[in-house]
Amino acid sequence: MNLRGKIIGILLIVSGTFMLGGGCDSVIYEDMLDCPQGVYLKFYSKTPCDADSLYPANIKNLHIYVFDANDKYVNVYTADNVTLSKNYEFLVPIYPHGKYSFVAWSGIDSHYTLQSLQAGVATKDDLLLQLKRTADLTENIKGTTLCAGTSPYVFLPDPEEIQGAFYEHTAINMTEYTNRVEVIVEGFSQPEDYVVDIAMRNGDYAVKGNMLLDKEMLHYPPEYTYIENKLSAKFTMLKLETGYDDWLKIKTKDGKTIFYQEDFLGTLLLQNPDVNLSCEHDFVIRFKVEEDHGSYYTVGIWINGWRIHSYNTGVEGGG
Repeated sequence: MNLRGKIIGILLIVSGTFMLGGGCDSVIYEDMLDCPQGVYLKFYSKTPCDADSLYPANIKNLHIYVFDANDKYVNVYTADNVTLSKNYEFLVPIYPHGKYSFVAWSGIDSHYTLQSLQAGVATKDDLLLQLKRTADLTENIKGTTLCAGTSPYVFLPDPEEIQGAFYEHTAINMTEYTNRVEVIVEGFSQPEDYVVDIAMRNGDYAVKGNMLLDKEMLHYPPEYTYIENKLSAKFTMLKLETGYDDWLKIKTKDGKTIFYQEDFLGTLLLQNPDVNLSCEHDFVIRFKVEEDHGSYYTVGIWINGWRIHSYNTGVEGGG
């Protein structure tokens, strides 16, 4: 964060505490333009499936980006050791007066490359962060949570017109971007001979939170467990949204035999009518396979316990 921004923020929080009680005294502020102004931000989470606002405990830090009336970048503020609640607010000092909006991110850590934004030039559509990768393999983001949200526009009046300090209030709905996916395959006689690959173009994000199109196809690292005839591969992925080239493959380790290759979202997750990508972030995909004369066939696929279809996909038997 901008150290100057943090210092100004602390000073204005203190000055605001003293001045709210007695107004903006012209003896202290020779020019009313110097009266303190700011916006108090609240943070919450509410998906289309939630009846009430929630305050996720895994939102522990914040990057708050300030934009002016023309959606040009102004400054960034950070907060650590955050505990969200209905009473938690973060004060962003504002100067000069006018219309502003805010974009908040939580969970930006060493797994991401964070871009520096140029004040007065950068917009909400510019690249902000990228999930780190080596070649096309991403870093393992297991145990992390990335969230983002935007505020409505707020307006702060001219201090000379109101003859005093002014503070506005607004709130930001924080949307989770991380997803936990487990792929289970039951029926291979030697499951350790097979691997699961999930790939998607979802590692590059603009300031306002949207995925950028036509970026690199990324492969997520799985964590494997093999028990008898069962293979389990667990992934932690970023935002799931159609239109970004998403694939799931089950293949032999040498890559010579592909047992399954389909669109990850359209032909798998979204075949379950109860799956809402705006609400759910934990998925279990279970394949059941059987061997017949040296070849394996899919006899069932379940998404979060819901059977989507049965069909035959044959490959040469794997032992």
